[in-house]
Amino acid sequence: MDHLFTVDGGSAAPVSATTLAAEGLFERQHLQEWVIAHPQVLGESVLVITSEFDRWADTDGVPERDRLDVLGLDATGRLVVVELKRGTADRDVHLQA
Repeated sequence: MDHLFTVDGGSAAPVSATTLAAEGLFERQHLQEWVIAHPQVLGESVLVITSEFDRWADTDGVPERDRLDVLGLDATGRLVVVELKRGTADRDVHLQA
């Protein structure tokens, strides 16, 4: 079961389930910027390297049209690839990464 809380300083209060869209929040403007400002949600010691990364090509050398939402490095040097969705994603969303 998922739980949603409003956090104010050191206290948290449960709130009714909602969606980002219902709250007027957008993927890039709100969620992505919050994740960049709070990289600890991605894991311990994750360093955000860039966002909206689109400088790669497919196997045919054609520039890719999709963008990677957030790219980071963890403490061991492994890439942390973050694909954010405001709503329900299709089952092939992992292929973006």
